[in-house]
Amino acid sequence: MVGFFRQILTDLGNLLRPPRYFAWQTVIYMSLFSWLMSMLARAVFATPFTIGLLATISWICLAIGVGWALETNKIRPFGISIAPWVSGAILCLFLFGSWGGRWLQPALVAWPLMSFAMVAIPTLVSWDLSRKSPSPVVRQQLALLFCLSLLFSSWFQFYFRIQSWVRDYPSLVADSVDNSAFVYRIPGQAIALPAGVNHLTVAEAMLQEQVNGKPWPSVERWLLNEEGQRQALQRQVQAEMGQHPSLEDALWRLDLQPLTNGLGYTLKLWAIWTGPAATQGGYYLEKTCQLMPVNQNVITQTEDTGAPPGYTTTQWASLTCNLETPRQAGNPRAMYGSS
Repeated sequence: MVGFFRQILTDLGNLLRPPRYFAWQTVIYMSLFSWLMSMLARAVFATPFTIGLLATISWICLAIGVGWALETNKIRPFGISIAPWVSGAILCLFLFGSWGGRWLQPALVAWPLMSFAMVAIPTLVSWDLSRKSPSPVVRQQLALLFCLSLLFSSWFQFYFRIQSWVRDYPSLVADSVDNSAFVYRIPGQAIALPAGVNHLTVAEAMLQEQVNGKPWPSVERWLLNEEGQRQALQRQVQAEMGQHPSLEDALWRLDLQPLTNGLGYTLKLWAIWTGPAATQGGYYLEKTCQLMPVNQNVITQTEDTGAPPGYTTTQWASLTCNLETPRQAGNPRAMYGSS
């Protein structure tokens, strides 16, 4: 047992002891020394430039030392050299992590290009900063590696762009993504409701306030000004949604269509999506409401006479709306005529 621990200590000493001055262990020790000096400079209230310079040297030496160690010890999973990728990740962590806030996105986008730089710089520049001329084969490999790094960086950037679209325009996720080559919905994942549902809910509440329980003749006069009521409802809904603004609110258009239905009317409320959609004609959400007259008896009192009170029958408006807001393909005005 003692021999086993002695062998471990011997192997660890050989690993940490530089076999020569110009070795990866020396660079890592330089990184540790620069980090300790930056901590000491911070403790003695040195200038920010001095602290930043020492910290920068520490991170650069750490990236070079770790990459050098991985390459020297032939650590290559599946035969792939990971040294430049690890060194590039360390440098991106230093460069963008000090920003604070949302630094992960620019760090991941720059990571492949930074890793390419870790491969290209030793090939193009010697240790004395003189320019090197690599062979045509090496130049071809560098060109191919640069194109691959640029492709990986573009993929990261495209991923973050898609995520920003989904965050700012949640109705895009509510649409069908079955034919998309870039967006995949996990089976069983809950589908968010389109923001147009909120527009229809607000419009229903406003219609209830304007026509429900009102005298039927005044409601019919209200319906005569169909275009004016449609525009007024659109403005009121936009003002209400403006209290909780969303980037996609401007892509929803509210429409109203009254249809005769026996003694009353069927009101079609539409929230029409004018943004990008999976179908060529777009889609819209529909809420159906029934506006019907209801007879009510009203007591009338005759003044200055001894006659008993009488009853008159008047009609009042009753508005009931369905809870469902089905999604329909196309434009509703193509069916009912343009407004």
